[in-house]
Amino acid sequence: MKFFTQAHFIIGIAFFGLFLLTGVYMIINFPELYNGREEVRMMYRATHIYILMSALINLMAGNYLLQATQFSFLILRKLASVLILVTPILFFIAFIYEPAKYLIERPVSFWAVVLLVAGVMLHSLLNIKWLNKNAI
Repeated sequence: MKFFTQAHFIIGIAFFGLFLLTGVYMIINFPELYNGREEVRMMYRATHIYILMSALINLMAGNYLLQATQFSFLILRKLASVLILVTPILFFIAFIYEPAKYLIERPVSFWAVVLLVAGVMLHSLLNIKWLNKNAI
């Protein structure tokens, strides 16, 4: 689990930095970037915030990974971590791809949110089960 703790911290810090860079990118390139189309501007801003959200969730996941000894817990916890770890990458892809292609349906963002929710909920359920099993 040490690998996943470190991975969550590294991804969290790296994508927090990327959040700051995407903010600078928008400051420098707005309003030319969206050419007066407010929906495109909002797509950039929303995905910018999604990058921040996924970075912060990764930082928190790195703080609260409970040690699992049971094999099924370990596998499910790794799966939950992988789901959370890939979401900042997907949100960055969405930041670059969706507004530029005017993809109002936001397919990349949609699946990134689904994976993030699934990873967080799976971690939460495993923590509840772990805490109940290891309660003093």
